[in-house]
Amino acid sequence: MPIDISHILTSGTTILAAKGVEELIKNHSNILNGMTGYYKVLNQEMVVYCPENIQKNSIIFEAKGGVIPHKIKFPYGKPRRVKVKAIIGDVDLSDSVNIFDTGFELDTKLLSQTDTFILDFDYKLKNLHFLDALVERNRAREIPKDAESEYWIQAGLKHPNVLKTKYGKLELQDINFNVDVGISEDIKTVIPSPFEKELEAAVKLIHEPDAHKKWKLGYAHSQAMQSRGKYDDVLQSLAHLQELFFPQKFARYVYVKDDFHYSNCHQGNNYHDQIPFPTWPKTMTVVSRTDLNLEKCAAEGTMVYKKRDFLNQVGKILGA
Repeated sequence: MPIDISHILTSGTTILAAKGVEELIKNHSNILNGMTGYYKVLNQEMVVYCPENIQKNSIIFEAKGGVIPHKIKFPYGKPRRVKVKAIIGDVDLSDSVNIFDTGFELDTKLLSQTDTFILDFDYKLKNLHFLDALVERNRAREIPKDAESEYWIQAGLKHPNVLKTKYGKLELQDINFNVDVGISEDIKTVIPSPFEKELEAAVKLIHEPDAHKKWKLGYAHSQAMQSRGKYDDVLQSLAHLQELFFPQKFARYVYVKDDFHYSNCHQGNNYHDQIPFPTWPKTMTVVSRTDLNLEKCAAEGTMVYKKRDFLNQVGKILGA
């Protein structure tokens, strides 16, 4: 039976999200309806791999005992994969499947009336916004501490009771939750004054077109470099600093616990947007993931940013 998406969507849901949910539901329910006309459906499930936008469906069925046509067509769009097998003996019957640009069809000659079968079919979801209608992801709440900052993260299915009445199993895997960690203000607290003066002199030197003024700025820049002593010049220091923002390096300064797990991180826009070389980003976005299903409709967790350890390393690079 098709799902009425008016029960799932709220008034604030975007049109794109609505189309995404409709696409998610139609791929499954249309094929389910085509099967129930000739077979008895014993169980069904849908698993969505969220980052890849792949919908994996399974229908377990057996013959009702009536007349079954030689071919059953499912003209609902080309799937990524279709597989059929008999549960008893785990016999692969995928030769009974023909895939076309418009959908696929089952050749029922191999599907005897005495066996139980499982039909697996995958679709690539074109709409990227279906999760907005199905999942509530609350804004991360920061709890600052001396050595660390904690971010409380939470996600949950919006309409689990409606979905429970329609599916034997529905699972959303690896739902992303992004936390923007504002590192720029933290970094500013450990920048030594000589480094700041050298950076300012270097920027002025780059932007100055007048040769005479450029010579004066070059002298000022040289003086600023000498005041920093044995440390690398500002550009070399910033090059070393950039390594801290690579995902594999910044991951050392964050961890995720409880129902979520760490997935990845990436840097935001450059803090000095008028400078023609990277200094440090305004934010680092930490990506955590969790799974939701009809038995576990909500997830809570904490993302921890090890601020003191991170700033200690920044200070070592900049000469604090």
